[in-house]
This record gives sequence, C-alpha cells and structure tokens, in this order.
Amino acid sequence: MTRSQRLLELLDLLRQSRRPVTAKQLAERLGISVRSVYRDILTLQEQGAQIEGEAGVGYVMQDGFWMPPLMFSEQELEAIVLGMRWASKQTDSEMQSHAVSALAKIRNALPDDLDDKVLHNTLLVPPPQKSKTENVSKDILIPLRQAIREEKIVQFDYKSLDGKASSRTVWPFALGYFESVSVLVGWCETRNANRHFRTDRIGNLTLLEERYPKSKRVLAAEWKKENRISS
Repeated sequence: MTRSQRLLELLDLLRQSRRPVTAKQLAERLGISVRSVYRDILTLQEQGAQIEGEAGVGYVMQDGFWMPPLMFSEQELEAIVLGMRWASKQTDSEMQSHAVSALAKIRNALPDDLDDKVLHNTLLVPPPQKSKTENVSKDILIPLRQAIREEKIVQFDYKSLDGKASSRTVWPFALGYFESVSVLVGWCETRNANRHFRTDRIGNLTLLEERYPKSKRVLAAEWKKENRISS
C-alpha cells in the first residue's frame, strides 16, 4: 500500500466513526505503527482535513470539511483531469482560466506519486470546433453564467434557425455545452414558455438588475419534469 492509499483509508476510517478513535485503534486497522498514525494525522490536517483530537484521547473528523485531493482515487483524478482539460479548451476565456487554476491547486496539494500520474495523464481533449454557422466569441457565456448565478433576467436579440429575428426577455437557469455550440435554457417572457437558445445566435445581450421571481432550482426542476428528464 502506498502512503497515498494509506492516507485515503485513514480518512475513510475517521469519516465512518462518530466517536473519537485512538491512534492505537487506527494503527491496528491500518497495520502500521502508532507513530505513523500521528504523522499521517498531521499530514492530513496540513492538507485541510478538519481532524480534531490529540494523542492518548482519540481523533474525530468534523462533518462538512473541505476534502483535500488525497480523498480522490487514481480513477477519480483521471476524471477530474479530463474534465479540467475539456473546460480549458472547449469553453470561454474565463472558464478556461478557472479550469487551469483549479487543476494547478489540486496538483499543488497532491503527494508526489499522484502528482506524477496527473502530470503524465494521457486522456486527451481535441481542440475546439468553430460554429458551423457563425464565428462568434464564446465569451458571451461569461455574462450568461453570471446571470444564472445571480438569477437575473436578461434581454437579447435572437436569430432563429430560419433567419427570423426577435427580441427576448428571458429567465436563464441552465447552459448546455455541446461539441460545437452552447445552448441557453430559460423561461422566455416573450413566448411565455421554456425555450432553448443557441448562444451563437444571441446578440445585444443585456443583464438586468431585476431578479426573476422563481429560483433557478425550481425553474430547472419544472423544465426537467416538462421534458421528462431524470435528475
């Protein structure tokens, strides 16, 4: 067992127990010395795990603590790296920057053996494809995500697939990322119904200060029910 695996098992043991567990009990479960348990506890605390207790008394882990990257298995890290690489290439400039930053933070907290596997991960993402209809910047997704986060109403001009232009007032609550296009999902006041809008056909976008009357969670739930989409 590598040290990373041992730390992961130690976290699992602490998370499963609601009462303090002594270093001796942990050592017996892991097949290591009590001194090694003390060192591992200190390492986990330095990584951000909220483990309370002391030698001779026992240790307990608080609920809702920030999970350090050591909590991830090698397969979970592969999924994270693949997702971060996709976001760093296929989305807008803001999301790309955050994806690169997030992956750097994860790598910085990983032990050397896991960081080496992340560094040499060979699950690759292809370069982005341009829209087949218009060469429009993906940075329009930045204010749309802001509107969704803040549950703000937006107004924009929209050109349908058949070329018809219209002005819309929308309560945005979701964004769908597809291979060559992104789609905004929202309640359209103009049509009095949920609608889907290709973001490369949106123009003159304005974020209003007004919040829409329902939460995005409720709107999304209604949309899923309407479209028979399971959560």
